[in-house]
Amino acid sequence: MVKGIIFDMDGVISDTQKLHSQVEAEILSRYGIKITPSEITAKYSGVRTKEFFDDLLKKQKQEYDLDLLMEEKWSQMEKFASKSVDAIEGSIDLIKRLSVANYSLAVASASNLNYVKTVLKTLGVFNHFSYIVSGDMVKKGKPDPESFLLASSKINVSPDYCLVIEDGVSGMQAAKAGGMKCIGLVKDINQSYPTKNLVTSLSEITLEYINQI
Repeated sequence: MVKGIIFDMDGVISDTQKLHSQVEAEILSRYGIKITPSEITAKYSGVRTKEFFDDLLKKQKQEYDLDLLMEEKWSQMEKFASKSVDAIEGSIDLIKRLSVANYSLAVASASNLNYVKTVLKTLGVFNHFSYIVSGDMVKKGKPDPESFLLASSKINVSPDYCLVIEDGVSGMQAAKAGGMKCIGLVKDINQSYPTKNLVTSLSEITLEYINQI
């Protein structure tokens, strides 16, 4: 029986994955790394920026200050998010329905805490969540389950009673590694993913659907 529901944010609540990728691709291009926003989304969705930046940049010969690059990225992201954020279709309605149904709700995102809070406040759903876990609050990012396990403990719901809603493969792997149920929000349910519960729209996630998992 599901008692707690943990949301990923970018790509599940907010339609901001493209924004991440655009900002990241522009910063990386200054260091001679040619990677498109779509390539970043496909390969690194759900992975902490600092981890994949370091992985790519250490292969270059020029020096870089990773902390300064992260400050620049999140400064840009917060600025954009404070002005306008598009919601993933059905996300705000789903959050409100689950809140009314008395599920304990949390967010576990690979993004920076201030940015996550800014996005949720801009969308008007911040107060529906009991706890927020961000990438800067954990030592290991997804696919490690640390962020989901921290969220589970903070909302006082054991992992086997938690359900994760994710769009990234690394996040689905993290949910599985943490012993949690998972719904994958994907474009093609016929492709292979680390969870059998797949939807192409958040509107498919009804209370009945959750009870049957």
